[in-house]
Amino acid sequence: MKNWLLPIAMTVFIALLVTSFYAASWFGDRYTLRAEPFDPFDPFYGEYVMLQYPDLEAPSTVEDGDVYFTLKEGPDGFAVIDRLENESFFGAINGTFYGDRITAPQLEQYYVEQGLGPALEDAVDLQVTLDVAPWGTIRPVSLEVRDE
Repeated sequence: MKNWLLPIAMTVFIALLVTSFYAASWFGDRYTLRAEPFDPFDPFYGEYVMLQYPDLEAPSTVEDGDVYFTLKEGPDGFAVIDRLENESFFGAINGTFYGDRITAPQLEQYYVEQGLGPALEDAVDLQVTLDVAPWGTIRPVSLEVRDE
């Protein structure tokens, strides 16, 4: 019996990781953010697009450092910040505020198929579709050129 315990525990752990990744899409809300690319290639990981988000701006009352925020759909269909605080709260996306921008670790890099990175960098105007779970997990779904 002990010989089977470790493989079963490992399998259950991997299944929970995969399920939690997709649970953001099953139970979460879908948002679209405006994005701007920079630095699209890494020799070790392949092509990816580093992204920054012009709509994720913080008010002057927020202190630099860790921030927690939620999103809502703005009047133009793109996501904007709904609630932003320096203290953690349930359903918040964990990010960092420095200067005038907010970044979140799950939003900074988007890996693309080989050959698409330079085309996306030249496009300049991009949009990222992402799913946000009620507990704050982010799952980027797609990266496309934005029509404006």
